[in-house]
Amino acid sequence: MENVRIYYKKKDRMKFVSHLDMTRFMIRMLRKAEIPVWYTEGFNKHPYINFALPLSLGFESNKEIMDFKVTEEITAEEIFSRLTAVFPSGIELIKVAEPTLKPKDVAFAEYFVLFEGDFVNDLTEFLTSAEIKVIKKGKKNKETEIDLKPHIIKNEITLNNGNTLFKVVLPAGNELNLNPSLLINAFLKDREVIYSVTRNDLLTKDFNSFE
Repeated sequence: MENVRIYYKKKDRMKFVSHLDMTRFMIRMLRKAEIPVWYTEGFNKHPYINFALPLSLGFESNKEIMDFKVTEEITAEEIFSRLTAVFPSGIELIKVAEPTLKPKDVAFAEYFVLFEGDFVNDLTEFLTSAEIKVIKKGKKNKETEIDLKPHIIKNEITLNNGNTLFKVVLPAGNELNLNPSLLINAFLKDREVIYSVTRNDLLTKDFNSFE
């Protein structure tokens, strides 16, 4: 196995680790696990790792994906065992496999948003609005007005033990990447409501789970 893809969950306190710090953390874990990782060439050599789609700070995830290369023959089972032994609480390894699709094949992301309290009627009414315009910040903090309504691919609202579970699929990847916080903030406006966000899955343009 030369090209390696790991799938893992990011939970609890680990959700407060930024993407940049997560990159450094994973490099330390690979070294600690003594995985023979391939280093980039050139003056500033460093272990090559690549995430399918960076996760926003404060979000949990049920399936994060990271790729790297190895320089020696090592089985998926051995990599799984070594990494599981060094990963801290909050990072749960799901599986190790060879990559099939490329990160550019990610087209959508499925999110679970849990609001504390019953907002089923309010959220349903909000989503039936003719348009949901927000300001999206791009590179160099350039602001662009965008209507989220046509980009809400799928959604489901249920009431669980008095709390509102909102499942939504939004564009993600190279062409258009929409953070669910845009939608959440537009719905809540100035209301102070406790909620959590979990990215449940990454999807291809055919809505299949990215593998």
